Amino acid sequence: MRKKTLKLHNEKNEKRLRIILLFLMVMIVLVIIGGSFITTNKFGTDLYKAFVYHFIGMSFLFAAGLTFCLLILYHVFLITVYNPQRIKKSSVIKFACGGIITIVLLVFGGTAAKKSIQSMKDYENGEWQVEDVLVMDIYRGSRGHKVSFRSNSVLIETDKGEMTLYFEDSLIYKGVNYRFTYLDATDTIIKVENIIE
Repeated sequence: MRKKTLKLHNEKNEKRLRIILLFLMVMIVLVIIGGSFITTNKFGTDLYKAFVYHFIGMSFLFAAGLTFCLLILYHVFLITVYNPQRIKKSSVIKFACGGIITIVLLVFGGTAAKKSIQSMKDYENGEWQVEDVLVMDIYRGSRGHKVSFRSNSVLIETDKGEMTLYFEDSLIYKGVNYRFTYLDATDTIIKVENIIE
């Protein structure tokens, strides 16, 4: 009887392991596809294509994150509801809290995807903002490696908040005022003009 129970228990553990490996394989494939789109985006020069590639790449990365969250929720469900190893209630509560945090991250990712879609629509419809801003800080990525995989994207801290510029046509300097044309949903700069005083 004990051997039969042990065999059944091992079969269930093997089934759970196969499910976990399936989640991990799907997640790896999604990360590779998403990373490929985002890497391709570095070589582009068309802003709309940059939006589309960025959105597709981020969608695949979001799907990979969603798969990871589902993997966590699968574990949370097993431990909090099914509890095959008979874990103490205090540990079960910790896993339930982990499940709640995972759901919050899913909502956050969905909001980011919605903003990206809105930016693409605003760009197509010509609905953008134009403001004079003071550039306070600039981040262009790491320059320390001989072989640079640095992105064309530039993060710019302004007096209006943080903004993203996909293609830096001419150098932008700290402490200088510029006129930025940008999309409000994601604070993506589509045009930079020098202010002549």
